[in-house]
Amino acid sequence: MARVTGGVLPSEGVLAGDAAIAAVVGERVVLAAEVDRRLRLMRGGPLAGRLPRPETAEGRNLRRWLVQVMVAEALAEQEAARLGLASEHPGPPEPLPVPELPSAPAQSEGTAVVPGAVLTLAGALRTGGVAAAVLAASPAARAVCRVLAAGREPAEDEVRDYYRRNLDRFTTPETRWVRPFGPVRRGEITGPIEDAVFAARQGETVGPVEGPGGPWTLAVERIEAARREPYAAVRERIRAELAKENGERAFARWLDARHAGSVVLTPGHEHPADPAQPDADHRH
Repeated sequence: MARVTGGVLPSEGVLAGDAAIAAVVGERVVLAAEVDRRLRLMRGGPLAGRLPRPETAEGRNLRRWLVQVMVAEALAEQEAARLGLASEHPGPPEPLPVPELPSAPAQSEGTAVVPGAVLTLAGALRTGGVAAAVLAASPAARAVCRVLAAGREPAEDEVRDYYRRNLDRFTTPETRWVRPFGPVRRGEITGPIEDAVFAARQGETVGPVEGPGGPWTLAVERIEAARREPYAAVRERIRAELAKENGERAFARWLDARHAGSVVLTPGHEHPADPAQPDADHRH
């Protein structure tokens, strides 16, 4: 097959039946049947109940989203092969994270978890949902990302500035062990009970104090003062985190550029956000 450049194939150029084409990625053809097999795996997985029904607009957009991920996987595999990168886990991509779609319940703590893959909300916001998903599921994508991350380590000033702007991440507030509550921090209890607990000394019993269900007698058994991890103790952790984020952003930029020059999508397999596709729900 001749090499193609970015765009959408006209419908008359798409084969029918099992040979129907979803996308062309350089010299690689992604068949609609491959997409359907991958979608069946997702719908047969442990989080199938969170996915939209196939006959809905959200369900059709889930399939479109899956096409974009499969295209990104193919681009990453081609680049990894071109660079001679050894895969950390040879074999097919790992199970995909469940994307955040309008009909899917929100994931607890900002993550969507399936065996072998975690897609964080922060990662999706940083790189875009497709890039975050392919990095979570594709060893080849992670290998390419590591190459792109080389030389992008943050400067010392950037690391120190991050520490200064995010002191709450490295601070543990004062904790009081109170009978009968256990460990409590400010804001976890309210009203007169909180006032009494945080005015007491270690070993002191206070009460009765009016609260839910009647008066309470409280014993402050232990007080652990607030503490902050010093910069020197967390410097390398911050540096590694910022370097990882820089690499992920570089991968997302690379993916966009490579997609524009190497990918053709067929009608029905456009990006879910493409305003030209009939199920697009974000229009200007």
